[in-house]
Amino acid sequence: MVLLWACSEDEALALARQLGEQPMLRLLSRERFLERGAPGLAALQRPIAAEEADALRTRFFPESAIPLAVARRRFRRDNAASLPGLFLDAQQEWASKLDLDVDTALPEEQAQTAHDFAVRLVNGVAGSGKTLIALSRALLLAWLYPRERVLILIHNTPIVADIRERLHRARGSLPANLEITTYASWAHRQWRRLYRMPLSMPADPAHLPTLVRKLRARWPELKLSEAQLIEEFDFLNEMLVASAPEYMDTSRAGRGFALRAKERFEVWELFEAVTAALRDEGLRMWSAVATEICRAPEHAMLERYEHILVDEAQFFAPSWFHTVKLALRAQGRLFLCADPNQGFMKSRLSWRNAGLDVTGRTKKLRRSYRTTQAILHTAGTLLARTVQADPEHYLEPDFAGMEAGAAPILLRVASPQDAVDRAVNEIVALAERHALPLSSFLVIYGGDTPKLLLYKRLCRAFGMRRVWWLNKDKKTPPDGYGPDYLRLANLETATGLEGAVVFLLGMDNLLFEGGEEREADARKLYMAMTRASHRLVMLSTGELPPGAEALFRLAA
Repeated sequence: MVLLWACSEDEALALARQLGEQPMLRLLSRERFLERGAPGLAALQRPIAAEEADALRTRFFPESAIPLAVARRRFRRDNAASLPGLFLDAQQEWASKLDLDVDTALPEEQAQTAHDFAVRLVNGVAGSGKTLIALSRALLLAWLYPRERVLILIHNTPIVADIRERLHRARGSLPANLEITTYASWAHRQWRRLYRMPLSMPADPAHLPTLVRKLRARWPELKLSEAQLIEEFDFLNEMLVASAPEYMDTSRAGRGFALRAKERFEVWELFEAVTAALRDEGLRMWSAVATEICRAPEHAMLERYEHILVDEAQFFAPSWFHTVKLALRAQGRLFLCADPNQGFMKSRLSWRNAGLDVTGRTKKLRRSYRTTQAILHTAGTLLARTVQADPEHYLEPDFAGMEAGAAPILLRVASPQDAVDRAVNEIVALAERHALPLSSFLVIYGGDTPKLLLYKRLCRAFGMRRVWWLNKDKKTPPDGYGPDYLRLANLETATGLEGAVVFLLGMDNLLFEGGEEREADARKLYMAMTRASHRLVMLSTGELPPGAEALFRLAA
């Protein structure tokens, strides 16, 4: 007998149908267990060893097993294969099974709340298993409903490549009805299906700033820089703003700079002029792709899915969510995983602002399984110095039961070039001294780091075919799946990655006090620091803000 404590009676029956005739197996839901008398059934139980419990749980609930490749790695001298698998706790397993039986009708009240689709949101601190929950749920859905399409959308390319590599090692292949891709790649494909033509954007990064500089001469009183104007244009597209009056009524909270009504009107006119000029060239801004999908005359040609899961949902814009909802089939299900501590769509928006009503259907995960108490405490303290304590945008972690760990290490160096040399030397020494696999290391660099020099120095130390620069080899590792790689990633694309030992370079400019405009930098630093599961090393070329240095262990 297997007691499915997190499953309803209908879910238990669905699993039983999938397993087929099993005379020696009985699946029991919680409600049936309680109905028939827990004390009586408990008397039939006998104690079993931990190894047997792990084996049974892995056999009947494979979605709850955390492969060691994606769980927090522990340094152990014993090489024998005796470590038990790490499992999702009750909160995580419950979240991965929500709403699995899509054939069960929702009660009227919930159906009205969910409008024309059901949605679940898992909010979790860094390392709480959000990506794992999304993957586990997707794999379970693909297995339970082999005729239905399941889609996982992720914010950036490096994490998609990293996940595929890990799943290849753990499973060999994915179900045919499951797709894992970036939102950008998926939206590009959807746009082409709708408009039946190539999707073209400016190839030269200087094209758009040059165009803005040329056209803004008609509004000489606009004082914003070209970069600020382009950022505001992206905001208009992402918020699906359709007119100047609508722009006047749109909240700009968290934008970092204020605009008076007259300035908004001039920004709108310049936005329309830039959009028209690009259209005449057959081009568009990247942020306009989702907008054009939403505003297409009809959507019959869109690829559609029964289940869409969004990881790192805090980085998705309202226009992105709208395209996702357009791709859901009738009665399709949307499942979101997010970390509010890493920011929300570059602004202080709510899920309701993004067109998603998750009231009463949100699960909060406050325990981190990836990182240590020391690392999470330091990252959270630095974040709290800048970010306002809004529960919508900050999730307080639960440190109970977490491994204490060692404080992050701060290495002072004279220059960005010295930071590269010191980091490479430290990694070589650690790998040799502790016999650590290269996959234990993740190096994240910021804008001030000479990235090409860093890559070449790492290649010289470990070999070109053993350094995976995720921003260079974006889809697959340099030598294919299988070999061991040290991973290298830019700060802007590091979200979702993890490593036992993480080195941070070029983060100095993220460490200063500030107001609203500093929140984005503070959240980036929090994200980068919480990539580490065991050891975190940050290299700095300058003085830290008052109070920040005490959070680190200083090294010579």
